[in-house]
Amino acid sequence: MIKRIIWIMICLGLLVVAGGAKEVTVVDSTGRSVCLEAPVHKVVSLGTGVAGYIYALDGGECLVGRDSYSYFPASLQKVPVAGSSSYSPDLELIVKLQPDLVIADTMLSDEDQKKIEDAGIPVLIDWISDPSKDIAVMKDLGILIGKEERAEDLIDFITKYRTIVEERTANLKQDEKPKVFVEWTGRPYYTVSNGSQLDTLIGLAGGINIAKNYGNGSHAYPTVSPEWVAVTNPDVIIQTKSSDKPYAEDDLKGFWDAIISRSELQDVSAIKDGRVYLVSGEIMYSVRSVIAELYLAKWFHPELFKDVDPEAVHRDLVKLFYDAELDGGAYVYPT
Repeated sequence: MIKRIIWIMICLGLLVVAGGAKEVTVVDSTGRSVCLEAPVHKVVSLGTGVAGYIYALDGGECLVGRDSYSYFPASLQKVPVAGSSSYSPDLELIVKLQPDLVIADTMLSDEDQKKIEDAGIPVLIDWISDPSKDIAVMKDLGILIGKEERAEDLIDFITKYRTIVEERTANLKQDEKPKVFVEWTGRPYYTVSNGSQLDTLIGLAGGINIAKNYGNGSHAYPTVSPEWVAVTNPDVIIQTKSSDKPYAEDDLKGFWDAIISRSELQDVSAIKDGRVYLVSGEIMYSVRSVIAELYLAKWFHPELFKDVDPEAVHRDLVKLFYDAELDGGAYVYPT
């Protein structure tokens, strides 16, 4: 009788363990169906913005590898770097880590993806950088790592402030929206057109990207001439630049000084009116892109957003979802 009871208890225990996992099929950003047992317990994240999001859900418990551009919060830096980005994964380390899943973006080559999958490691091509798609990705990842409720809490926080921006800019006429020129990755005159994440963000914040239709939308990241910018005469100039470490205020000020001192732009409205801004790449992607959206909206339409304090919202987000304080870095300039 005792043996029978023990056997029943063992069987029940096995059922509980087996019941804790479920097969989940996720369609990634390339349209591929990826089948996995969820929740996954070991993840290598190389996709833009993904590591920071996963950390917000589970405190980094499932992360065993990250890209070098994901370093917030500071404790995330304890996770090994498994590649500077999807473009240059450390395949040897990834295989050694034996993750349940690798999450990368479209910079991962077909050859590298095949090598990872041939090692028996599933690959999901997804990223959190496009505001028009990121909520769906966040929901999927919440399911995959077994943190659906936490994901919903974070999504609700983000949606709350996106809704504020959407409602206040909804009735703007075209001539009430500033013309905006963006320099991407800090390279002079390297900009963004239709289909890029930054183009979407500018539109959501109530601006008009002057390069939106440049080249008929055939290239999302064209290089334009200084003469073209001067003739188009933007009302606002924004430069964003990513780094594998936080920026200090002096760093951003140096980039800002370099822009406003360009001789070929001295007659541009943005320069003359003092509407040139620097944004750290840290807040342009992932969970904190909503903070960048609030800054853009306030710069574009100060009267509509005079009651919104993006820095205060940033502090709340960091405290609520990272249990950390916002310090040790600069995110925009001028502040």
